[in-house]
Amino acid sequence: MANHGDKEHERHPQHKLSWDASLNGGYTCADCKFVGLGPRYRCKKGCNFQIHECCVPPRPDTVAVPLFRDCRFKFLNLPPGAGVDHRFCDACGTDVAGRVYHCFHCDRDMHPSCACMKDDEVIGGVKYRLRDEGKKWECVMCKMRLGLEGKRTWWYVSEEDGESRLHVHCVIKQLLRDA
Repeated sequence: MANHGDKEHERHPQHKLSWDASLNGGYTCADCKFVGLGPRYRCKKGCNFQIHECCVPPRPDTVAVPLFRDCRFKFLNLPPGAGVDHRFCDACGTDVAGRVYHCFHCDRDMHPSCACMKDDEVIGGVKYRLRDEGKKWECVMCKMRLGLEGKRTWWYVSEEDGESRLHVHCVIKQLLRDA
């Protein structure tokens, strides 16, 4: 998203939101209920309403994600079966509690921030590329092959050696610890 002017949001209609690029710490997005880090939109009047850049309207109604080639994700206000089914993000493996992108054909869910995740990330001075590579690898951070609760999730793979792999959720936890 390029335009960082003031925005309005239906969940906080009483005040406008402004872009704050000076913030570095962690927060919970008031829209999708997932953690965020760094710059964000927040209430201009000081309310504790903060959201990811990709959760600010206008957001696309549907998205295609290269790592899930067969999926078309539709934006939903709540995950399917909310309150009954336990849903998790198929990208990072963490719970889905708020607004979500869902593929009805493949029954996959994604946080809006995971749907707009960067393809590469520099971690500890090493460039990593985002991949969906199955479960035969071991995460160098948590030493587990599968993600949270045995779920298959995305990985960051080192472009330096092609061997070092990190779960997306492990990278998020580390970034939050370092903030």
